[in-house]
Amino acid sequence: MLCRRRFVVLGVLLPVALTFFAFNVRWNSSAKKATVTRLRNDPEGPLRKLYVVHLDLKGAPPRMYFLKALFRLIAAAGANAILVEYEDMFPFEGVLQNASARNAYSRKEILQMLGYAQECGLEVIPLVQTFGHLEFILKLQEFRHFRELSAFPQEICPSNPDTFSVLVQELIRQVMSLHPTTRWLHIGCDEVFHLAACGRCTGRHMNGRLLFAEHVARVAQFVRSEFVGVTPLMWDDMLRHWSSTDLAESGLGELVEPVVWVYAENIARLLPHYVWHMYGRVFPHVWVASAFKGAYGETALVPDLRRHSENNLAWLRIMRTTKIVQFRGMVLTGWSRYDHFAVLCELLPVSVPSLLLNLLLVLHPRWPKLQAIRLWMQALSCPPTVTPDESFVSDPFQWHLGACSFPGSNLFSAVGSYVALQARAMTLYADLTERHGWLTMYNVRHNFSSPWRLLEAHVSVQRLLRELTAFRNSTAHIMTQYFDQFAVDEWLEQKVDPLAEKMASLENFAQNLIARDTWPRRPLS
Repeated sequence: MLCRRRFVVLGVLLPVALTFFAFNVRWNSSAKKATVTRLRNDPEGPLRKLYVVHLDLKGAPPRMYFLKALFRLIAAAGANAILVEYEDMFPFEGVLQNASARNAYSRKEILQMLGYAQECGLEVIPLVQTFGHLEFILKLQEFRHFRELSAFPQEICPSNPDTFSVLVQELIRQVMSLHPTTRWLHIGCDEVFHLAACGRCTGRHMNGRLLFAEHVARVAQFVRSEFVGVTPLMWDDMLRHWSSTDLAESGLGELVEPVVWVYAENIARLLPHYVWHMYGRVFPHVWVASAFKGAYGETALVPDLRRHSENNLAWLRIMRTTKIVQFRGMVLTGWSRYDHFAVLCELLPVSVPSLLLNLLLVLHPRWPKLQAIRLWMQALSCPPTVTPDESFVSDPFQWHLGACSFPGSNLFSAVGSYVALQARAMTLYADLTERHGWLTMYNVRHNFSSPWRLLEAHVSVQRLLRELTAFRNSTAHIMTQYFDQFAVDEWLEQKVDPLAEKMASLENFAQNLIARDTWPRRPLS
């Protein structure tokens, strides 16, 4: 059977869920091929809407066998597409070769990943940034002349004639070469912070809105002419503050479909109702985007289940009550970094509980929330002793899920242990250097303290330092099950090493102070 198979709930079918979410799915090749063919030929697909899981691969590429398990799980939960944002993980060639990270996927690996998606009936939508968020290319010396502003490697200059012909077209062609059957291409175009700022652009005497519309139209027309049958998608944030007249006159309504993204719990506050009227008059179809991770903190460790579930439920209400637009689909975004230069936020394996919960909530809007949560616990293979708080108020991270057996559960448990270690380390550091009176920076600078008072503190520091070392070793072993060594080392350097360095500095301070056995008279110089 297809791992994407969905079932109708008649009464309480929680025992069925155990089978429904099992990994040992037996595949029927002819059925799989028929489903993929139907998806490709039917513009509406087998379902009226697409429910899309976003994979942000930049800088932390998951191992293929984890992606295989993840695809089976999300397809069983009801997802029918994935939006793949490769960034520097794509194996670019030729003039773009240096844009690939040294640990980028190979073409063979990408084809393998696409094969897994096809087996699960998951349509694949590639995402290629074509305006902003091009730091992974513009940071390089050979591409810096494409920048809008020389000091900032975020955006390309739309007025540079080579930007489109040399860079943007080549980016699209290379990515599309591995996605020849896709119906959609996401062209990004969000958060273009610097518009009409360089000499070329200001010399054309066009405002930022016109320059933006011109470039997006050029990209979309290229996609539609070069790849017949492919519809460009774009993030909507640069459009939502335009006037209805400006948007209609831009011509974008005939070229792209916007993906309207808001990650807050109160969507209406950031997206007034008039925006839907404007979009409904211009665009035949509109997509929406929520988040299952990567939205509530650049250095967050695990998703906040309360906030993410409220965001997704808020989008359900919008889609149910807004009749002036035709919703094509919903994207559950999962950012790995806030941009190319940012550190890692929530890792994908520890975000599986959030992803599954929010898929179940949006795909089964008529279910009582408690019923969705019970099925969610079954899907995560949780023991009966694990009982979640339905509101997620008392524990929005649900650390007890580390006792479950979902793909990533051992890393989820390890991150929970890290949070406890981090709290202990920061408390101990603050106690010894700020609250207590014998290991402050004054004591350290003047080498003046009580050895007896420091003995217990020294023992506590050494004990915690040993625990951090042991945790680093065990977590490195766990992480290699999901990521390559580069991503493992990066996460450990960001999270664990700073704590160990703090403890090591305290140990060194304490040793020097304890070693002294005579002291000068006050005042200390």
